[in-house]
Amino acid sequence: MFLGRMLLLLSLTLPFMVGADHLPDDVEAGTSVNDIPLPLTEKTAAELALVENGGKVLSVRSERYENHETFRVKMLHDDGKVKTYHLDRETGYTMP
Repeated sequence: MFLGRMLLLLSLTLPFMVGADHLPDDVEAGTSVNDIPLPLTEKTAAELALVENGGKVLSVRSERYENHETFRVKMLHDDGKVKTYHLDRETGYTMP
């Protein structure tokens, strides 16, 4: 089970570590955010969190947060801190 989770985590993060530098930093409403299509999926939520915050994605989970369908993305940053981000599924915006 642990090995399966580690392989899933690696498969989610490895492709984005290589190609994330070409994405723009600005966020605009529409059909995509930072060149990532909307609505978000678990995979694209991980990619968006990685592009916007850097670090390493530890987990992604779909949940309801403040009456919004969101993805909860837990990330490990270079300073060793673990932070959780709630990304709105429809807009890609980070919930406060």
